[in-house]
Amino acid sequence: MFSAARHVFIVLAFACLTPAAARAERIRTSIPGLNLNYLSVLTAGAKGFFKDEGLENETIVIGGPAGIAALVSGDVDFSGAGGSGLRAAAKGAALKAIMYQTEKPTWYLVVHPSITQVSDLKGKKIGVSLIGDSEDRFTTLFVERGGLSAKDVTKISLGTSPGDRILAIKSGGVSAVVLDPAATVMAEREGLRSLAYLGDMFPLPFQGYVTTHQKIAENPAQVKSWIRAMVRSLIFLRERPEEAAEIAVKHLRFRNITRPMLIDAIKSYVRAFPQGIPGMPSPEGIKNILEYEVRLPMKMDESIPAEKFLDLRWVQEIKKEFEQKNASK
Repeated sequence: MFSAARHVFIVLAFACLTPAAARAERIRTSIPGLNLNYLSVLTAGAKGFFKDEGLENETIVIGGPAGIAALVSGDVDFSGAGGSGLRAAAKGAALKAIMYQTEKPTWYLVVHPSITQVSDLKGKKIGVSLIGDSEDRFTTLFVERGGLSAKDVTKISLGTSPGDRILAIKSGGVSAVVLDPAATVMAEREGLRSLAYLGDMFPLPFQGYVTTHQKIAENPAQVKSWIRAMVRSLIFLRERPEEAAEIAVKHLRFRNITRPMLIDAIKSYVRAFPQGIPGMPSPEGIKNILEYEVRLPMKMDESIPAEKFLDLRWVQEIKKEFEQKNASK
């Protein structure tokens, strides 16, 4: 187990005292940060989507590799640290990705007002959650596409708190940070500016969820049930942003943000979803996942087969189920 001294666990349990809940399978899902990118898990609990699938979920915030370590050790059942999970799989961990929430990153690069273009970042510090994680690498891709090299900027690990990242820019500790849509709205309200929407670069499915080979082999029904609840939640976010904002206000730690601003942030977030039923990455997206999340960061020379790292059969089945249901209406 992880000690409280080393890792901060933010536990959000959606428990119900009904007899049905007593018979529910208890599971734990870890997410890298308590932000808008993972509102789906909280929504699935708040709206009863997990309960409908016979699951009682507990959500825990554990960032990056630590979340994967918790998954491997059996402390959690599913982890939203998809990039870290795939790289752990490349090193031999018995893990596979089972769904992706978006078809492209939802991050924005927010900067000090003095930064007006990518070249202004030369010699500056950029804040990310963890050095070596997906934020770090994707930010490097962005600055390289803007004409700089990775050595032209310095990355600083700031943790997962949006407030801490915004404060880091305002205090002069860094010149830019990576933020989700809601935190971007907060930052702009405090005088900072959004330099770029990183999702515009190219399709790269993000917010992938991974689980263990053991879970897939021993309880495939639970895996499918968990995915179905998550897909329902993503659809809810897209179709009912006003209601989703109420859940965000209650469960996410926002400051200095109004409900209308939060609704706009959710609408901005869901623009990263694939068309139609979310959860299943496109063929181009799958190719980019393997390239940018595994082969390049792991410095692998040979191409890698998707089936070694991804098991998308359930999300594909669920997508077809929803499509058939919609077609019959």
